[in-house]
Amino acid sequence: MQNPPPPPLPPGGQPPQYIPPPALYAPPIAGYPVPAFAAGKTYGGFWMRLVARIVDGIIITVPLGVIFGVFVALAGGIASTANTTDQNAQAAVGIGLIGVWLLIATLATIGTVAYFVYFWGTSGSTLGMRIFSLRVVDADTGARIGIPRAIVRYLMSIVNSLACYIGWIWVAFDPRKQGWHDKVANSVVIQG
Repeated sequence: MQNPPPPPLPPGGQPPQYIPPPALYAPPIAGYPVPAFAAGKTYGGFWMRLVARIVDGIIITVPLGVIFGVFVALAGGIASTANTTDQNAQAAVGIGLIGVWLLIATLATIGTVAYFVYFWGTSGSTLGMRIFSLRVVDADTGARIGIPRAIVRYLMSIVNSLACYIGWIWVAFDPRKQGWHDKVANSVVIQG
């Protein structure tokens, strides 16, 4: 038996080119593709982000230190006036001081969380990050990440610390300088 003749060539004399079907996922061959918004931008490096975080820590702790100093001064005055032999009065003063201390600690925690979430979600950069022209943006589009994703990013930054700081150190070795908190929130820190 003979093979049938090949099909005739289409107009133009060239055989049709094979076009593969679209894939659901095509991983990049080497590293990450550079998103269009990041052309000409550099990712914020580990040391620069660390110094920015230290500056933010100073910005947060100075007002808290003043509040704590006022509290200690007031507590010393209250405790000296309650220097009586009445144990009920001493216990009431002690419970009151513990309550005020817990209130201050709670407000400090809420203030710290609000500071990072607000700045990351709205402008993309905290006051410390602005010194180095760093911004937190969406990893795909370069847009702001918004408050909900900033909350996720902050919560994951706690996990970074609890995991022996590996999530923070990850920034130094990742091609896009993403820590675990950046990966979970799908964000990157860019400079410029």
